[in-house]
Parts: sequence; structure tokens; C-alpha cells
Amino acid sequence: MAAHKILVVDDEAFILNLMRNGLAEHGFEVVTADNGFEAILAVEEEKPDLIITDIMMPRLTGLEFLKALKNNRETSRIPIILISALDQADMVKEGLDLGAIDYITKPFKINEIVGKLKHHLP
Repeated sequence: MAAHKILVVDDEAFILNLMRNGLAEHGFEVVTADNGFEAILAVEEEKPDLIITDIMMPRLTGLEFLKALKNNRETSRIPIILISALDQADMVKEGLDLGAIDYITKPFKINEIVGKLKHHLP
């Protein structure tokens, strides 16, 4: 069986590297983008099985990215997990209301993310 492809979107290079390395160790194929506009292109090119996106990013926020995907028939079914800092509860609720399937708080543990991925992917 082919590895599930995960798109990770975050404007912090440290987070992208941590996710890329940590998830790859657990057998996931990881594609990254450091902003919402790049992520939209990555979704079209890479066809990820699931997306993990930070909420707070410059130019195009994670919530705006989420809305764009959910409003597009071709991408509306891709499951999206939000990453947020502990003080962003209102934004997490808004994201879940917009169609995100779950959320992860920063700081996080890779094993927590792997558990969520296994739960949400077939």
C-alpha cells in the first residue's frame, strides 16, 4: 500500500522540518508549504490525502486557506487538521465550524499527530 501523502502548511521552517522528519519516520509521505498561497498550488499538484495547516500565517491565514478548499468541489473532501497555539480557541472553533476535522495545539508531540492521522485516514 502506498504511503499516505500529508501536506503540512506552516510559516515556521522549524515546524515544517519537525513534521517532515517525524511523519516520514512513521511512513507518511510529507509535502510542505510555508504559506497559504503556496499550499493551494501544492494541493493542486500533489493531491494530498490529508492537510495539516497552521491557523496564523501571513498573507493567507489557515482559516482562509480552509475556506478556499472547502468552497472548491475538487478539494472540499480533503480532510484538514488545524494547528494552533493554546490561546487561539476561538479560531479553532471557527475552523471546525468551517469543516476542519480536528486540531493540534502547539507545542505538539509527533506521536499525537501520528495517532490523529491514523484515526482520520483509512
